[in-house]
Amino acid sequence: MKIIYGLSGQGFGHSTRCHPTITHLLKAGHDVRIYTYGQSLFMLEKDFGDRIFEIPGFTLSYQKNKLVYWKTILDNAKKIIGHGRQFKKIKTDFDAFSPDLIITDFEPITAFLAKTAKRPLISIDNQHQLTKTEVLLDNKKYLKDLIADKIVIKSMVWGADYYLVTSFFTTLPKNNKTFMFPPIIREDVLGLPTSCGDYVLVYEGANFEHLLPLLKKSAGKFVVVGPHRDGQDGNIIYHKFSTGEWLDLLKDAKAVIGTAGLSLLGECVYLKKPYFALPICQQVEQIINAEYLERLGYGDFSLDLKQTELDDFLANLERYQANLNQDCPSGNTLLFGKLDELIKKLGQKSQS
Repeated sequence: MKIIYGLSGQGFGHSTRCHPTITHLLKAGHDVRIYTYGQSLFMLEKDFGDRIFEIPGFTLSYQKNKLVYWKTILDNAKKIIGHGRQFKKIKTDFDAFSPDLIITDFEPITAFLAKTAKRPLISIDNQHQLTKTEVLLDNKKYLKDLIADKIVIKSMVWGADYYLVTSFFTTLPKNNKTFMFPPIIREDVLGLPTSCGDYVLVYEGANFEHLLPLLKKSAGKFVVVGPHRDGQDGNIIYHKFSTGEWLDLLKDAKAVIGTAGLSLLGECVYLKKPYFALPICQQVEQIINAEYLERLGYGDFSLDLKQTELDDFLANLERYQANLNQDCPSGNTLLFGKLDELIKKLGQKSQS
């Protein structure tokens, strides 16, 4: 089957999830064309460069670890104008490839093309957990943000034939077209041998300057990985991000601190690493992830980090570890099996 796979290019989570899925599709004999942009181009180019078609993309805008709605709307409005000028080129490539199926990971252009060309559409992402399943939100002050997020999600991807939703926690689907699965784990992490080292790993995926003074006051060693610096400052060791070194640091960390994005959270649950989440403010998806992390006893979170909260997390690593050890990781088998089943079903339907 000829498949166009569209994925968001903001951050590394989408490409992390899509790489093993695309690899699986290729091994199954499908012809896959990839529509993406931004950081996903960097992550996928090495293995799939000749299959990639660059498209313009929407992004979320942040300031000081906070999602800024007005800037997000303004920046994306400017890009919509650019989309109009580039759409003819995109449509030409789409028609030339003539896909039998479109798969989208929170990428709206491919979803739009699927609907206008009347091709079947499968959505694989974590975002639709908010709209297609029953999700609990403890902190009611974020209900308005949840409503806003649902509007954004519904406007990005709509009308899919099936929704395959990935998450480290299970919620009840609202219809028989939605299915829940554990997070997709990249190949490098599957089977990664782990140990409990003497340091806490910090992924500086957002502005964590407020965290560093607290780390210095805490007992123990911290390894901070981010885009800005190398070196050591007291009990903090800094590393600029590289994929290979990150995996080495992750497998031996005794715990992890980062934002509450699904990809890293899912990998840490899979590897049994206690996690302290610092959700990006006003990104309610991350707040919900953090609440479920705490509810399951896999770690803790804070929306306004204080020294006592950080110290309490570090003092309870054994309890979090015990809870994680009770979880049974399934890898990618369940989702890939369902995807194969749906592709076969849609293929038979198109031939009848």
